[in-house]
Amino acid sequence: MTAKDEFNRQVRQTALLAVALPAALIFGIIVLAGEDWIPGTLIVAASLIGLARQIPIINKLCNQAPPSPPHGKPTG
Repeated sequence: MTAKDEFNRQVRQTALLAVALPAALIFGIIVLAGEDWIPGTLIVAASLIGLARQIPIINKLCNQAPPSPPHGKPTG
């Protein structure tokens, strides 16, 4: 797997998690509002932990330049 493919895979995975985890957080809050304390708390805690673990990955991907194509080959 080339560096560009790995970078693209990480971006796609992080983007998916960046959408799914806030959705899970909202769902957990709705469950908590419905007075199901134990499952709501577990969902909220898990989604917050997941979001907290994604912050350094997002920071790394934003500060890292995408890999350039090999020199000497046409890009088109």
